[in-house]
This record gives sequence, C-alpha cells and structure tokens, in this order.
Amino acid sequence: MALSRRMLAAIALVIVLVVCAWWWRTSTESDEVKIQRVIETGRKAIEDKSLRGVMGLLTHDYHDNLGLNEQSVRPMLQRLFFAVPGLHIDVKSQSHPVFDVSGSHRTATVTLSVVVSGSVQGQPSYLMGTPSEPAEATVTLTQDGRTWLISEISGLIRPQLE
Repeated sequence: MALSRRMLAAIALVIVLVVCAWWWRTSTESDEVKIQRVIETGRKAIEDKSLRGVMGLLTHDYHDNLGLNEQSVRPMLQRLFFAVPGLHIDVKSQSHPVFDVSGSHRTATVTLSVVVSGSVQGQPSYLMGTPSEPAEATVTLTQDGRTWLISEISGLIRPQLE
C-alpha cells in the first residue's frame, strides 16, 4: 500500500513539474519564437497531411489571396492532400516579424521564400516556386491571448493538380 502511495506521489510530482515547465516556457518565450513555431507547425502539418493540424492554426476570419476563408480552405486542403503524394514545403528564408497593433488586435507579418513540391499524376512537380526561384508568401498572424494564429496569407498560387 505504501509503495502505491509513493508511486502516486511521484507521478503527481512529475505532472506538476511538467505543467510548471510548460507554463515557464510559454510565458518566457518571445513572440518571435512563438511565431516561428506556428509557421513550422503549419509546414509540418501540411507535409503530414493533417487537416486538423492546419485548421487549428487558422483564425475564424482567415482569408487569403485565392479567395479562400476558414470554411472554404478545408475542401481545398483535402483535395491537395489526396492528389499530391510526397507534399514537401521548403522554407528557403523567413523575414523577422513586423508587429502592428490594429484596433484591439496585435498582428505580425512574416514574408517567406518557399518551394512547394510533390508528385502530381506520378511526376515530381513544383507546385509553388522552384529551387532557383522560390515563391514569396506573406503570412499575417493575429495574437489571441498568448497564442498566435494565421489570419491571412498572400502570394499563394492555386496548384494545377490535373
């Protein structure tokens, strides 16, 4: 009986330490680091074809230069994930975030040079940019509490999947 109490106390202590470490990390990280993590998490979610992962990074008022919003981006991503095996995003460079306060919202804008590739109809293809000429995409993020979410992307190119 005493061993199980000690085991439970040790587990509880580990949980408390993990929560404290997570809280410390999130409260002491700079906004720039948080924004870089959102972009990297988004890149990985697209490569992993995780619709839930991508959608979890978008604000409810998300929009882009293709005319997609939070609701219409879902079927486009599903089609892309199904049609393009081996989807890969290579971020060649990333600007430092430019912060702005608009109304009650704090935003950050980051410009990415990217190459998006995959297999279209069994052939390796570049869907956006090339290694010698990366495409430029501008990502706007909005701060929601301590979290940053993607609210807008410009510079996207509609992939030709046929």
